Amino acid sequence: MVYSGKPSLACERCRPRRLKCDWGKPACSQCIRAKVDCPGYRSALEYTFRDQSRDVIRKAQLKAEKESKEISKRQKRTVKGDSNQMLTYSPSPSSSLSHPTAELAKGYLFVNYIAKGDRGAYMPYLSTLTNHLESSAVNDALTAAGLAALSNIYRSPQMMYTARKHYMTALSQTNNSLGNAHLCTRDETLATVVLLSMFEVLTCGDDLFMTRWIKHLDGAAILIETRGREQLSRPEGLALFSQLRTQIVLSHVYRQKHTSAVIRGLSQEAAKYRLDKDDTIIDRLSGVTIPLGDLCADIKEGTISCPSDIVRCALELDAQLQSIMSDIPASMGYRTVNVALAHRVHMDNTVWGAQYHTYRDITVSSFWNNYRSARLVLLELIVEAIRAMKTPLLGNTKEAHHHVLRQCQEISRQLVEDICASVPFHLGSVVDDNHVDKTSSHSTFQSSSDIDKHRASKSPRLSSGSPLVFPAAGGFALMWPLLIAADSGYASKELRAWIINCLSRIGRSMGINQALAMAQLVREGESTRAWLSPEYSSPEQDDRDGAVLNEAGAL
Repeated sequence: MVYSGKPSLACERCRPRRLKCDWGKPACSQCIRAKVDCPGYRSALEYTFRDQSRDVIRKAQLKAEKESKEISKRQKRTVKGDSNQMLTYSPSPSSSLSHPTAELAKGYLFVNYIAKGDRGAYMPYLSTLTNHLESSAVNDALTAAGLAALSNIYRSPQMMYTARKHYMTALSQTNNSLGNAHLCTRDETLATVVLLSMFEVLTCGDDLFMTRWIKHLDGAAILIETRGREQLSRPEGLALFSQLRTQIVLSHVYRQKHTSAVIRGLSQEAAKYRLDKDDTIIDRLSGVTIPLGDLCADIKEGTISCPSDIVRCALELDAQLQSIMSDIPASMGYRTVNVALAHRVHMDNTVWGAQYHTYRDITVSSFWNNYRSARLVLLELIVEAIRAMKTPLLGNTKEAHHHVLRQCQEISRQLVEDICASVPFHLGSVVDDNHVDKTSSHSTFQSSSDIDKHRASKSPRLSSGSPLVFPAAGGFALMWPLLIAADSGYASKELRAWIINCLSRIGRSMGINQALAMAQLVREGESTRAWLSPEYSSPEQDDRDGAVLNEAGAL
């Protein structure tokens, strides 16, 4: 088949069907050199980004123009109105400072997401990439993300207007880079895609933001495949791959989508390039979460439909998970802090129950929450399949099935508790040391009976540090696990209200609008999986889907 204007990422080595581009070379996810050197493939890659991005740029321009007009109207009303009239928005924080707004924005992003503080960094690879900025796209994307966060915190329409201008510039420059065989595979190009995706998370303001975010992830997946094994040999390339792989694979689990053989192969290779061998457990975990996503996709497609087959596959994956988590290196573990019960907790407190966890850094805490999130899905599959079975599995009695059900439910409740126990670490809560008893623990099967007993009486006394002082990366990494915990079916009404409060705090104090959208999602009782579906939209927008969907394709 001759290339017909759409990307073809398969050949006889990885698919039963062979597709060729118009240059005559196979366009295959595994034929890295052939792809990068092939003009036809580069055209296919550009197709994935460019046509849709033009619509996104046009839509962003319309938003920017609308915001500009609103700013002018507000300024006129302020001049004409009473001198005692209070403004409904805050001025730019740089209005009285000598430093340019763009530099303040990049500084905010550096302090909150890039610099290695006492809890590590969320995007440390940007520290090296921004030292020698050859790509102005990275520079514009950094500025756009930083301005967006500050705009949300200070409620400054002027800053958001400027942020969108930088976003459009970065998006346009990234599209141009995709047409260059050298620039296409550079770390700067992939880092820009990450920052553009981050911008969508920060500025989330409509039902279609999830579609745009998914488009960014799908585009990043194509770039990862194109970059091949060589990206793993560089610290920045390995860090970029690890972070994006986690997001891509977990999104596949909830979207019930297969992960490509290329990303699976690169995952297996990544462990060889780890300088700290303790970190190879992250790659081992992906060796289970990738098949979990494939299992979810097979169930959705009907390839696997028999409940007993689903149970067998899920139990096998769960056994692999338990094997991995039973061999955790000490540096990847966590400590459990038992808080003495002095006062009843208020719903706006940062702790839930009588315990919370401390970790080495955000990388470790994210590893544990990714495991907990994936296992919640796995146990849910087992519970649903057992309930659908008409006869016991492998001749087991009904009592044995009930025992498995109870065990799955108990572990799921504990996983939800553990996600919530990671909140104080992520949000920088401060505990009075006189009320703390610290013990070492990272068992995945610890009983929750003590926690329930404590909560029935009194709850801990905590004070919370200001999120404006504590890096926002903690909240950024915490949003999805909290949403998954709320949506698990094992969160009480009180716990869901607590999670809503945590998400709202992350959104308002850290400038991350997606957290506010998640809080609303939990409040309305909407399913996480429905939200992750590209078809998700509010009832008011159903009539506009056909006209707007193309405008949602940001990379």
